[in-house]
Amino acid sequence: MPLSQEAARGRLAELLHQNLATTDLSEDQMAELVDRAEIRVYRQGEVLTKQGERDDRFFIVISGELQAFDESQSPRRLLNYMPVGSFVGLRSGIRGLGIRGATVEAEFDSVVAIYDREDLDWLLLQDPQVEAKIREIERAYDARSVTDFPGRQPDEIVLAATKRHILAFLARLIWPILLLIIPVLLFLLAELLGFGLFDILSQSGLIFTLLTAPFLILSFLMVLYFYFDWRNDDLILTTKRVIHIERILFYSEVREEAPLTQIQNVTYESHGWLDTLFDVDDINIQTAALGMISVDRIPAAQNLVGLMLQAQVRAKERAAASDRAATRDLIAERMNRDLLETPAAVTAPARKPSQVITVPKVPVPKLGLDYFIPRIQQIKTEGGVQVITWRKHYLILLRHVLLPVLALLGSVYLFIASLAGLPPFYGGVWTPLFWVFGLVVLGSFFWYLWEYDTWRRDVYILTNVKIIDIESTAFRLRGEKVREGSFDSIQSITYDMPNIFYRLINLGDVVIRTAGTGGHFTFKQVFNPSSVQEEIFRRWDAYQRQMREKQRDDTNRQVVSVLGEYHEMMNPVEPQ
Repeated sequence: MPLSQEAARGRLAELLHQNLATTDLSEDQMAELVDRAEIRVYRQGEVLTKQGERDDRFFIVISGELQAFDESQSPRRLLNYMPVGSFVGLRSGIRGLGIRGATVEAEFDSVVAIYDREDLDWLLLQDPQVEAKIREIERAYDARSVTDFPGRQPDEIVLAATKRHILAFLARLIWPILLLIIPVLLFLLAELLGFGLFDILSQSGLIFTLLTAPFLILSFLMVLYFYFDWRNDDLILTTKRVIHIERILFYSEVREEAPLTQIQNVTYESHGWLDTLFDVDDINIQTAALGMISVDRIPAAQNLVGLMLQAQVRAKERAAASDRAATRDLIAERMNRDLLETPAAVTAPARKPSQVITVPKVPVPKLGLDYFIPRIQQIKTEGGVQVITWRKHYLILLRHVLLPVLALLGSVYLFIASLAGLPPFYGGVWTPLFWVFGLVVLGSFFWYLWEYDTWRRDVYILTNVKIIDIESTAFRLRGEKVREGSFDSIQSITYDMPNIFYRLINLGDVVIRTAGTGGHFTFKQVFNPSSVQEEIFRRWDAYQRQMREKQRDDTNRQVVSVLGEYHEMMNPVEPQ
């Protein structure tokens, strides 16, 4: 419901009492600050400030939400959301530069209080602490905008990034402590058995050192390992998804993530008085696709769960606000039509045309030079859209072709040696062996070609609308199996690097879980699985957004068309 000027100023007064920067102002100063405000409504997508332009104004969000973008990057990068009560644009004013560092737009239809440079100078004179408080607020905004993680999308920001509580690290120290107790127990046992070990040790510090040093060193190394292993796990909440990255130091890495829309419920629980004392809980996130994502010993888990559920609500509100704005634009377009024109289908507001994707076919190899260049990733343009093809890691290729290559090299040498009289052949041409080795060369080459083509045809393809998994035999002589999955059915995308060897060569599996009866897709043994997962998620997210907007526009067109026809029937216009 739109706010009146009086209601907007009343709401502004409430927000000023709640904001850290202005909470110490007197009632008269608060009232003066409210009176100085210019109240304005910004429609969704309307720009308040433009990056790089000179502008001394600052804003306070009374209702709705604003968003800030860095236009210097392509695509532009979302820096922050500014909800109700946020101060916006104070940084450039306080620093006296007046040059905008970001573009600010209305994410929702928003009611905003606008102030100029004179108002800012007046505010800074009222309370000397206002500037310090504003800088503290700006630092919090900066921390959110610069927090990064592998695979972060340009249109999302990190709301929270946390690691396990230090209690999780301390709980693992029992093994190093037990290791330190072992030499003490051995010394006591020796005394009980009458060896007089303490007397010997008291006379020779070298023996004592030699006996205890291995336990001390091993215990220290274990503590060091447990510390870094504790620090390398992450639980990340963004404006679009929740991500859990579980790493075992020097060994494996597993990444689980779920969109906020897939979260069904979140629970947290503690396990004893220590957890209660230090505010530590286990978090269990029930999702529609992954099942349960569980992370133990998270600090301030209750706050994180609240923030997670709030982020889920805000994501739905942003989608609903976008739908309302599109409906409003469509109705406005219909109302501005000349009713005497020939009726035509109502169209949605102009958008970027959707691109038709064609599924690339795997061609029969022509055995040209390009065919023999092994590529684990190929990007081609099909219908104006990039189509990415991945193959298994080079190590998998090497495992397939190692024996054929060795056989080929050996047979080639023996073929040349039998022809030129090289060792182990002497005395001229060995004609029978010459033909035998020639046949072995051809056989080895075809063996290599068979194994290479088998690897080359086992591909994973990503378009803008689907994923394709092709398992084929060499030259298709024994057939092939093609599985296709639409982005409509994808529910989650994760990756797994199960052991230290996989991590060393950056090799892993990408698992795409779907809602269909065919189970899930696994892109096995691909190079750099995190980048593969990131690319699939980026395209899947764009597809989901595009399909939702298309469905919304189709529904809006039908509703507005009916309303338009009703309006024409109730208000007939006679031709002049």
